[in-house]
Amino acid sequence: MMAQLSPLRMARKKNKVRHKRYQLISDDFWKAAGGRGEFPCQMEVAVLWALPLAVIKLPRLWVLDVDAWLAKRNIEYQFRIENRALHGSLIAYRGYGFVLLNGADSDAELRYSLAHEAAHFLLNYLRPRRKAESILGPTILEVFDGFRPPTIQERIHSILDGIPIGFHIHLMERNTNSMLNLEAIMELEDNTDMLAIEMIAPENEVRCRVKRYLNNESSNKPVDIALQLLQGEFGLPQAVAEIYASRLYPAVRSSSVREWLRQKEE
Repeated sequence: MMAQLSPLRMARKKNKVRHKRYQLISDDFWKAAGGRGEFPCQMEVAVLWALPLAVIKLPRLWVLDVDAWLAKRNIEYQFRIENRALHGSLIAYRGYGFVLLNGADSDAELRYSLAHEAAHFLLNYLRPRRKAESILGPTILEVFDGFRPPTIQERIHSILDGIPIGFHIHLMERNTNSMLNLEAIMELEDNTDMLAIEMIAPENEVRCRVKRYLNNESSNKPVDIALQLLQGEFGLPQAVAEIYASRLYPAVRSSSVREWLRQKEE
């Protein structure tokens, strides 16, 4: 009888599979962009090369600024949220899109905001759209773009579940920690933050550089080295770097030690 995996090992296995998926998507993105180049990565240039996205920096970015930008282009869209500060916004339609960014943000915040919106465009808009087209044919794009409702036959395909119809708008909000939704990163949800981080600071590359520092007899802890590298060499904002470093090198708890010993015995 096959032994059941413990919850901790199941979570690790799930995270490994998820990381591999984001690693492949990130590699495809950078291949389309002509290569990653040196760190910190030139995210804006890469996005313009690899994706059908235009990048626009505004002097400030609030919900009403996005609303005004849309209205100026005769695009009707009703926001059902109160006016608040944003790091970025994605506006997508008919396979193309615009990323609006808060031009007053730091270079690190701009890099992460753009990677986040590009990841959202890839995961939640472009890839589902292309997958549906490959399965159901090009006429399904008429449904995606809001020109007609899906037919009965098209409705039976689960691929259409949760797919944005017509204009797709995503807002990246600014919170008191200066970055978006850090809890989502900490919980390791299947979300755009994980892909955005992989695009900027690939896990394998980060671990390789941390190991190099440790081999040089550094007295610092791996998590502290990772934090320095993520900010200094990879260009992540501090708040995001702290969460990512603690995920890569979590504090060892007694339960973790027991789990490790159990794995060694198996």
